[in-house]
Amino acid sequence: METIVISNPDTSYQTEKSYVRVAEVYYLGNEKDYFKYHVLVVDFNFSNDDNAMGKLLKQISYLFDELELTVDKNGHIVEINNLDFLRLRWMKIAAKLSESHEGEAINNYFSQISSVLEDESQLIDFLEGYNMFGLLFNGLLRPLDTKIKRLSSEGFTEIITPVKDGDKIILTTAVEDPEPAGIDHFRGLFVFREGHNEEGFTEIKKDNTHLKHSLLWIG
Repeated sequence: METIVISNPDTSYQTEKSYVRVAEVYYLGNEKDYFKYHVLVVDFNFSNDDNAMGKLLKQISYLFDELELTVDKNGHIVEINNLDFLRLRWMKIAAKLSESHEGEAINNYFSQISSVLEDESQLIDFLEGYNMFGLLFNGLLRPLDTKIKRLSSEGFTEIITPVKDGDKIILTTAVEDPEPAGIDHFRGLFVFREGHNEEGFTEIKKDNTHLKHSLLWIG
């Protein structure tokens, strides 16, 4: 999974950062209409981990390198089964980072993470964001056969259209009302082969930032 963040695109002040995570996903079985998964992030590669903020973000990212999830039949996360483990781990990570990082901005950032961890529904929304695991757990566990509209993890209405291409089904995504959502550009696609999500990509431009999220299944 890769996220590319381009700030001030199409200007002389443009900067680009990339965040790559290699994850292993294990299916643990099902209970009635729910499915259990163990997600293990085995490697991180952040383009800016040679500076202070990049190192901080990388250390915080280790908080979410092991997740036990319950997912519904559509592919949405409904429960985080190791939530107490995550809360305890965050207490240890935050205590260690506080020894070398201080200031109001850092304290506010840590408080936001603590607040999200205390509210499971907020944490699920966060994990289903495209910059986290939204290309994996996004309500598209099975490929579609008809066009649908849905509220995306980013808060706008997506139009998803399936196109059959040989043994693949390609889902293209577009935004219904870009202007009210403050979006300059949005597109995405998901590729399914034999019912499995093989590849995913979304691209969004808003608030003077260009975000690209991509997923490639290599297992």
